[in-house]
Amino acid sequence: MASMCRAHAWRSLMMMKTAVHSVLLALFVVLVLANPAAAQQQNPFTNGTVAESKRLGSAFRTGRWNTGIDASFARTSASNELPSGQVASDATLFLRVDGSVGVMVVKRLEVGANIGLLVRRLNRDEEAAATETALTIQPMARYHLPMTDRFSTHVHVSLGPYFGGSTREITIVEGDQQRRAEERTRTLGLITSTGLGVGYRVSEGLQVRFGVDLTWLWGRERLSTSDTSLSVTTTHIGTSAGLRYFF
Repeated sequence: MASMCRAHAWRSLMMMKTAVHSVLLALFVVLVLANPAAAQQQNPFTNGTVAESKRLGSAFRTGRWNTGIDASFARTSASNELPSGQVASDATLFLRVDGSVGVMVVKRLEVGANIGLLVRRLNRDEEAAATETALTIQPMARYHLPMTDRFSTHVHVSLGPYFGGSTREITIVEGDQQRRAEERTRTLGLITSTGLGVGYRVSEGLQVRFGVDLTWLWGRERLSTSDTSLSVTTTHIGTSAGLRYFF
């Protein structure tokens, strides 16, 4: 009886050993067969090969077009001329959204144009603040410097006109009488921007961008209630973020 039990245990052990060997052999065969297939099917965009570098770097080749959108928001400094002739300087809100299109005229050098919407707060006093909305049109140039296959840095400069307007409630004094009136303004000026940024390629065509920008605005604000034109300047330093797609 004992010998039969020992024989049964031995057969069970041998069967388990054979099963383990079979499983290990099957895994080995799968790995051997899978590696060449994986190497062939691996996305060339992520395998770190020369083909990847060429594909990613092709975004900055001569003749390639791109389009994108960028936005920035911050508190900034502004100086506004008052009807009295004095100048009021304060911190104000600044919001800017741009759509742009560009083309690589030579390798890594892009030229194009930005068309955007600018919103800023113009303060004269506590009761005569206004929110100005303006359209900006800026020819621009941008130079790209690839750092890795996916990361790149860029520097840009742009210059162009902006025009818009605002509405504010003011108090008009006529002799001993005071009355409230709505004052409309028209603004025309010049805007220039420069900055540094970094881009990351999430796919062959799509790039995410972040940057630090410096923007100056010089303009004049014409009042509807009087034949007066007041100067207004704004200096903005802030961060920006955007998306860009390369065709």
